[in-house]
Amino acid sequence: MKKLRLRRLTAATLLTLSLASCGGSEITGPMAGMHDTGGADAFNTSLVSDNVIADVTVDPARVGKVLIHMEFAPPGGKLEKVVSVVGNLIPADPALSTIVLWFEESGTNHFHYEVSVPTPGEWTLDFDATLPDGTAALYTTKVTFAS
Repeated sequence: MKKLRLRRLTAATLLTLSLASCGGSEITGPMAGMHDTGGADAFNTSLVSDNVIADVTVDPARVGKVLIHMEFAPPGGKLEKVVSVVGNLIPADPALSTIVLWFEESGTNHFHYEVSVPTPGEWTLDFDATLPDGTAALYTTKVTFAS
């Protein structure tokens, strides 16, 4: 009986480890609150507003499904928590619609949003991070999406 339990536990542990190492799990990815600078075709920048640093990654920076991930560093460090993040992805072409971004919290001061970028070119990413006192830190940056 003990051998059977040990075998089941060992098999479950091996399965979990193999899924995590093969990318079958988001255990260490951006959606799990770990900052990841993405692949070779990712866009990365650091922005500052109201003394709050935002490390932003857009991965990949090309047309199609994209993950926008950000990590914030307020003056009080992780003790001061960013409450929420909302933003827009604004195309350079006025004939295209602005995409509204409602970021999901994925860890302390980590937020992400998955979006589908329909066309290549330069887009403006702007977002507001709401701080605990209700004020907002405002950020903007240009992102060029390849086809």
